[in-house]
Amino acid sequence: MDILEYYDLKEWWNTALTPAQREQISRDYQPMGYPSEERYLYAKLVGKSYGDTDKCCLLNVLACVAKDDAKGIIRDKTEQAVKEALSQPRRNYIDIHLALDGLIKYHYPLRNDQAHYEKAKELCLLQISISSKLVKKFRYPEKPKELKRLHKLTGMTHPYYDEPQILPSHTGYKQLAIILEKEGDLEGALELSQKALEQGWSDDYEKRITKLTAKLAKRQ
Repeated sequence: MDILEYYDLKEWWNTALTPAQREQISRDYQPMGYPSEERYLYAKLVGKSYGDTDKCCLLNVLACVAKDDAKGIIRDKTEQAVKEALSQPRRNYIDIHLALDGLIKYHYPLRNDQAHYEKAKELCLLQISISSKLVKKFRYPEKPKELKRLHKLTGMTHPYYDEPQILPSHTGYKQLAIILEKEGDLEGALELSQKALEQGWSDDYEKRITKLTAKLAKRQ
């Protein structure tokens, strides 16, 4: 069993993509630490585990590697995988969040096409809807089991795992606030920016809030 079979992607891989597209992606996708002479996507699952990475995360990375039309094909499959992951009782919210990040960044640059524009907004809202579940996970990353054992034995600590971390940027909040401001919905953009600031996401929300407040005051 290889990684594509493990995630039940083999049939889709062989039918949705052309031989040339599969060749390009499998050639260019080389995870760190993996022998460059072996095609990772076809490597047999022998003494390896893929359980720490969700299907949507794998597809998100493949979409980044893919070129031309294959990128859109894989992005569509990534969105499907994200929605499947959200329907499961146990969810890897970080992988879902990162996959949504990639989807938003794919659709928004194509915003001149109304379908892509609406899809970007939809995905922003979806990423925002799970944002509160990500705050603790990003602020206090889960320590690997091996490191937990070592620290228990030695009493050592690690600044990344044992101290609160700064939250990253949140594409959904940032992009949708920009969209709403451009559409003239200053109140909606302000509300989003205030919520993102309250949750602690990085980006210059104080400046955005000041600017939006001043715009609203002028309008009134």
